[in-house]
Amino acid sequence: MESTHSLLDALQGITWLLVFISAGILVMSICFVILVVNVVGVMRESRSSRRGDLKEIELEDLLASGQSKAAKFAATEWVTLEPRRPEAHWALAKAHYQLGELAEAKQVLNGLMKIAPEEDYRVDAWLELVETEFSERRPKPVN
Repeated sequence: MESTHSLLDALQGITWLLVFISAGILVMSICFVILVVNVVGVMRESRSSRRGDLKEIELEDLLASGQSKAAKFAATEWVTLEPRRPEAHWALAKAHYQLGELAEAKQVLNGLMKIAPEEDYRVDAWLELVETEFSERRPKPVN
């Protein structure tokens, strides 16, 4: 009887040990799933960022080579795909500016201020440049 009682005590200890091991495995599994989800999210964000960087380089090349219409088309597509990305708006504003479409450039820069107010120091300088050029191109009154 004594050996049966000690055997039952040992089985109960083993049962609790298995419960704790199972709980530990469950916690580790949950941590693993959370880790995998975060890694996948970072990879997607990195891929999107890389794609945006490549698009920015492509647009800079188009603008530097004077292909303003192609740059405007590409920048318009980029703004459509990523409307919250300031670089896309910058590229579109530069393309409009190179094409002499100053009103459109100004409109894009004002829109950029709404989505990225932290860009105000750069946008203000460009808006001033566009305004200056806009006022120089206006017809002068005839006396």
